[in-house]
Amino acid sequence: MKAMLGFLTPQAKDATDPLQNAKSAAAWLRQLPALDVIGRQQHVIRALDRVRKEQYAIDLNRVAAIEFVDAALGADRRQLIKQYIENAESSPKLADRIWQALWEMSQEFTLTYQTALESALTQAANARWKAVLPLLFVRLVHFHGTDAKLRVFKHERWIPAKWIELHQIYLRSCELSCDRQPMALPAAGAGAQAWSVEQEYLYVLLVHQLNTGNLGPAEVDWASSQLRAWSRRLALEQIPKSVEGFFVDLAGRSGLIRRNGNDRGSVLRYVDTTPLADAMDRAVGALRDAEATDQGPIAAINQQRLAVLRKIQPALSPSSLSDLRRDPRTAVAVSAHVRIGLSRICQDLTAKAAGDNSSEVSGAAEQIEVFPVAGAPRARRKALVEDDSLAASLSSWSDPMWEVKDRSVAGLRIAATGGIGQSLSLGALVAVRQSDADAWLLGVVRRLNKVSNEEVEAGVNIIADRIVAVMLAAKRRPNEDMGYVVDGLDLSTLGDRFEGLYLPPPSRPDKPLAMKTLIVPTSEYAEGRNVILTTTNSVYTVAFRHLVEQRPDWSWATIQIVEKTARAIGSERGTPSDTG
Repeated sequence: MKAMLGFLTPQAKDATDPLQNAKSAAAWLRQLPALDVIGRQQHVIRALDRVRKEQYAIDLNRVAAIEFVDAALGADRRQLIKQYIENAESSPKLADRIWQALWEMSQEFTLTYQTALESALTQAANARWKAVLPLLFVRLVHFHGTDAKLRVFKHERWIPAKWIELHQIYLRSCELSCDRQPMALPAAGAGAQAWSVEQEYLYVLLVHQLNTGNLGPAEVDWASSQLRAWSRRLALEQIPKSVEGFFVDLAGRSGLIRRNGNDRGSVLRYVDTTPLADAMDRAVGALRDAEATDQGPIAAINQQRLAVLRKIQPALSPSSLSDLRRDPRTAVAVSAHVRIGLSRICQDLTAKAAGDNSSEVSGAAEQIEVFPVAGAPRARRKALVEDDSLAASLSSWSDPMWEVKDRSVAGLRIAATGGIGQSLSLGALVAVRQSDADAWLLGVVRRLNKVSNEEVEAGVNIIADRIVAVMLAAKRRPNEDMGYVVDGLDLSTLGDRFEGLYLPPPSRPDKPLAMKTLIVPTSEYAEGRNVILTTTNSVYTVAFRHLVEQRPDWSWATIQIVEKTARAIGSERGTPSDTG
């Protein structure tokens, strides 16, 4: 046990200087825990941190040691990214810890390479130091790319200072004619792919284009690996070769900007993404061809990849694609209540129903019977007055922290400031009640943009404008000896209870569903499973049928009414002792 937990306490080797040269670094790495990836990284972070803070002399041997450790930990970084992706939806807290470990490592290597580069630049006249400059630039920009990818995983964006820092590094490499020299880490092996500063810089710019708001971590990871291969054919030009494409302002505070015809300047660099777009088109064609022949698990993977390419094409195409939205959007400034997650939505809807008068409760409770077909009156927005404004609507709400910025028949764009909403994720179930409407709308987050640590925006796809919170119970076989009948309901048939949402048909305004559906916790869903749903006048046995959509925490499924019995209000069957 002591040997297994030895990495929790500093080792003698750690207290010395393991990064004196590549040989000492290799010997030190062999002593670190082989099975604890994060623990090994913490040792490396401390060693790199001492190089900077204790101001060890940065000589060529130490640079070689840093580069050796960098190459040696490449497999660890790939493994951690894989673990992060696997846990992003199922275990968010564990995924956050893995993400933090990856970010800390990328930050430490960034700072260390920056320190090594500064030392090398002071001795650039020395031929031996001049030879190591290109690789130091390459690896420094590479870790900026790692940071960019980690940010895109969480739909976060760089602050302007980060862009300024990256642009200055690239400009400095151009001044020293290091920008187009392909380099690879010596310890990575003879077959390692060589990269230039320009190629790494372009990759960083393109990775930020993947922050479309509608990609999950696994999709970002796959798309970024494709970009890394496809972007090698791109180049930055001082004079544009096409009227289309993008440009980057090396004196600016942002990344790629689509050309508009008015972009001019000595510090602008242009990139034509036509080769990249052609590669995407070929990939789309290959995936479509594969749909006809590939079967089994690979077919689903191909469909997912095809969907990813379609999502990123508008952001990377050299020409601006037309608006792909089917429904026109209206810009508004309306405050709103927002509830996130199935449990919280059910809680609020149940509380509202309890506060209504008895006739309203009775009507709401019978939604499954009242709305078997389309034709029930839908909720209407309140009539807008001329002096209506965001300020006026905010004054009438107790928690005006969310704002609806635009809306259409099938969607809303909602925003929040002050740090709320940062836990929002793609696929989250949300209920929105706008200040100019009476009813809650139920939707799913399809697009996410974390503008800063204080501001978040989300695109919500509306799936229902009529929702009812219901209590469901697993169905058990009736027990004649131990059962009670209360209000016509045999309590012995009721198993564990759980909350759900009933969506009267039709739901989903963009692609209407004429079937009755329920949203329940994913742990409770199983196709064909029978559950009991009670209303004021009836007891239903319903069976779960095919899925409409499923997420780790909620499942939306069609239902079939298997049995319906009337509730005999006031009737009660004898106790077990009476029947015995």
